[in-house]
Amino acid sequence: MPRVTYVQTNFTAGELSPRMLGRVDIARYQNGAKSIVNGIPVVHGGVMRAWGSRFVSPTKDSGLKRSRLIPYVFNRDQAYVLELGHLYVRVWSLGGVMLTELGTPYSESMLFDVAYVQGADTMFLAHQSVPIYRLRRVTNDEWTLSEAPFVTVPFAEDGHKPAVDIALSETTAGTGRTATASGSVWLAADVGREIWYGTGVAVITAVGSATVATVTIRTDFGGTAIPSGQWKLTGSPQTTCTPNKKDPVGDTITLTLAAAGWRSEDAGKWVRINRGIVQITSIGSSTVANGVIKSALDAVIGAIANSWTLEGGVWNAENGYPGAITLHEQRLVCGGSPEYPQTVWMSRTGEYLNFELGTKDDDAMSFTVSSDQINPIEHLGQVRALIALTYGGEFTLSGGVEKAITPTNIQVKNQSTYGCSKVRPCRIGNELYFVQRANRKIRAMAYRYDTDAYGSPDISVLSEHLTETGIVDMAYQQEPESILWMVREDGILASVTIDRDQDVVGWARHTTDGDYESVATVPNANGEELWMVVKRRINGQDVRYIERFDTGTYTHSAITGADTAGKAVWGDLDHLDGEVVDVLADGIVMPQQRVMDNEITLPRNAKTVEIGLPYTTTIETLRPEVGSPSGASQGNSMAIREVTLRFLGTVGCTLNGDVIPFRKFATGILDQPIDRFTGDYRMERIGWARDGAVGELLIEQRQPMPFHLLCVINKLTIND
Repeated sequence: MPRVTYVQTNFTAGELSPRMLGRVDIARYQNGAKSIVNGIPVVHGGVMRAWGSRFVSPTKDSGLKRSRLIPYVFNRDQAYVLELGHLYVRVWSLGGVMLTELGTPYSESMLFDVAYVQGADTMFLAHQSVPIYRLRRVTNDEWTLSEAPFVTVPFAEDGHKPAVDIALSETTAGTGRTATASGSVWLAADVGREIWYGTGVAVITAVGSATVATVTIRTDFGGTAIPSGQWKLTGSPQTTCTPNKKDPVGDTITLTLAAAGWRSEDAGKWVRINRGIVQITSIGSSTVANGVIKSALDAVIGAIANSWTLEGGVWNAENGYPGAITLHEQRLVCGGSPEYPQTVWMSRTGEYLNFELGTKDDDAMSFTVSSDQINPIEHLGQVRALIALTYGGEFTLSGGVEKAITPTNIQVKNQSTYGCSKVRPCRIGNELYFVQRANRKIRAMAYRYDTDAYGSPDISVLSEHLTETGIVDMAYQQEPESILWMVREDGILASVTIDRDQDVVGWARHTTDGDYESVATVPNANGEELWMVVKRRINGQDVRYIERFDTGTYTHSAITGADTAGKAVWGDLDHLDGEVVDVLADGIVMPQQRVMDNEITLPRNAKTVEIGLPYTTTIETLRPEVGSPSGASQGNSMAIREVTLRFLGTVGCTLNGDVIPFRKFATGILDQPIDRFTGDYRMERIGWARDGAVGELLIEQRQPMPFHLLCVINKLTIND
């Protein structure tokens, strides 16, 4: 019957999955817990009570529609939180003051798909359904939001989608078929261009009139009727195009076709001809277009068909808009539009609003992230290289070793094939943390010197149960603790304390009287603040509140107050009307109160109070594995003769339901706050057990007071 002393020195592995309960052979088991709720594993090893939250304000559509929080950081002293809601954005200062409200094109269903990137006092917002918007801070109280005024948007030989119906004489492959349009559409220079609709492809062989063309069907069509706006006339006019001059840049120019080919819709498009670029300003006739020279031509000679191209802007209502956006090497980088899901566009160097494509090193460029299947780009980021996270894999985009990306030098490498979800990734140090496409696993993409490649290990593998309901939002808080916060679909908040240098990956979960819906972090003078949107049911009504974690707060949705004279009645509690609240009065825990008519009445006067919703911090330890002369201790009867809990600055705790008394008997201590306790507390004779719960301890902090557990020391007797 050996007696041993077992010390759990830290909880840096956090809450482990039930699947791990048999893995007593690994170090993570020795450093983990069966459950950590409303506690934060810290890098130093212990677990402290999770911070409480201060009430800021109801959201604009409180109780009706969801909102999303986005950080806007100009510098350390000028940081703001954006409340993005249904067709609006509100700007909040760190002090909880609403500075302004602006209209947006983003409906409630679009909010969590909005990508954003910020450079200095300008933020770009991207969504596949609307143009890229630019949010600018002029002064602390003056903000503007409007479509980004691009000098030039990306363009490509995208063809034309005429607004007329087509009736085919046949649907099967063959020559001599006819395509009859419901209105005037065919031009002489369309001969040689193709008609695309669904899987069907037909090449135009002759134009009999403006409504009738002869075609050769190469790939069968699904039917003879082709609806307006659903088919495409590919390529450029198939005729010679002759410019009347070649330079200078900015001068007017005339482009004349040998056969009718210009359409009124071509105004505003670009023509690449004789190594130059012309933007069409107006259409004089079906053979003459007027334009402006954007890039000087090499010569004034006619360019035959297919040696020049007619190109249109690829960001429009027809093709959709980029859904991913970032900044890299002084360029605005966009990608992942509905029509071009694998294309990346990069602006001119130092000119975020200019996407005029060219071949010079500082020109704008576009390229495709190719793979063996269509993998839409979900996010763009950077870790050493530009990163494209797609639905089917992770790609690095670079110009080579220590080389910048240029239009003539781009290397695209597929580093892994996990795929990512729509949740915005977070960069932590030299790693990019993203949610895998099934919305359950968290991976950390980083460069590995041993393989000269990027790896993306699963950091949630030992605590997979904490993300199994799916992740909807994510934010990284660098200080005062390094924590990645994740909002789950069921409204619970998961956290993982991360310090790769110290091998700390400590998971926990956080609950409240309601559901967490969005999180964002912004810097303040002492580190960073975590802001959140919480859906609560108050007095029988669903409401949504903006709240922020506060290191000196021990309740949720709390308010604090002070009165130099002291008083018993405290009001301004309309956001908690009808709810039972915890109360700290002059640092002393008072009996719980129910808020009635927006106020509470204390049994005595108090000069300072904190009033908020209660929450409990819980730590449940794992069964110890200490070994015995005959082998492992698992499966044997075990008695905990003595438990020693080591605390740091703690007030209030229970062990297996028994209250640990922190107040010492002495004179002059009544009506005074309990001193924070640092040291060891010992409890004897926990008892024998042989079932699955043997050796497991339940440690709780139910009071709105500080709590920090450093380690657990067990004196065990094992009967094998």
